[in-house]
Amino acid sequence: MKTVGVMLSEARARLGVSLEEVEAAIKIRKSVLQALESGDYARLPSPTHIKGFLQNYGKYLDLNVSELLAVFRREYDEQKNSAKVSSGLKAIKRPLFILTPTIVIIAFILICVSLVSFYLYQQYQVFTDAPKLTVSEPVDNLKTPASTISVVGQTYPDAILKVNGGPVQLSPSGSFVVAVDLPPGTNILNITAENKFGKIRQEKRVVIVEPLVEREPVSEATPSSDLAGANPDQSKASPSATIKEPKADRSQATLKVGQESVWVRVEVDGTSEFEGVLVSGVSKTFDYKERIKIKTSNGGFTRVLIDGQDKGMLGEEGKEAEKEFGR
Repeated sequence: MKTVGVMLSEARARLGVSLEEVEAAIKIRKSVLQALESGDYARLPSPTHIKGFLQNYGKYLDLNVSELLAVFRREYDEQKNSAKVSSGLKAIKRPLFILTPTIVIIAFILICVSLVSFYLYQQYQVFTDAPKLTVSEPVDNLKTPASTISVVGQTYPDAILKVNGGPVQLSPSGSFVVAVDLPPGTNILNITAENKFGKIRQEKRVVIVEPLVEREPVSEATPSSDLAGANPDQSKASPSATIKEPKADRSQATLKVGQESVWVRVEVDGTSEFEGVLVSGVSKTFDYKERIKIKTSNGGFTRVLIDGQDKGMLGEEGKEAEKEFGR
């Protein structure tokens, strides 16, 4: 069936008139005439106006106006229903999120980037922050009769650990156990862990060394008659006065630590005797039969005496040194 637009354009063609001529004749703009012939009613005003345009245009073209309006009503209703269906389809809610392969790939990339960024941030924190340091032994304010104690703890494997300035070797896991020789009295242990950026973590422990006082048993009272001819000076001598002397077949090596604590390792006759930290100002003596080997982290602060004779510093200040002494 012919549409309104076809009916109008065919009739105008039969008459051989242009749209401009029609516009001049019936005073309807050319754009309206074009909309009528193309059936584009959306460009036109209300249906009442459209009907008025069709009546004038149909009369000018000598068409059956009633038939023309009937065809228009059918077309207009069809367009209207079609528009409703279309708007209804548009009104159907679409899913807010549709999972597609592209979205999955993008999400995976974002997750990977986030994990890598978090890991790098963690590593940056590890490198730039002071290393962790845990000291489990000794407890603070420890009182002990022993002059040698163990310092036990944990830090990062790549940290530089020191006890009172003396370097300490770490295990691959970052744990450490080091013997520290202390003088009698109150001692402050300063344990530090330093990373490559110079950031330092510090722990302090106070250790009080109280050596046990050995006392000889008091002998029974000597009758005064037995002391009658005794030397008065001898009778006043203290029975507890004793002097420790080295054995005749052995020598003594004494280590004296200078201004800074040092780490030392001592081998006596091929056997490890001591490995740890000697704090500043402390002295430690070792007996040996044939030979003694001494290694220190700072030769300029480690003085050696052999049987009371000063052998001088073990090496240069700030440098490791190792030397062996024999009888």
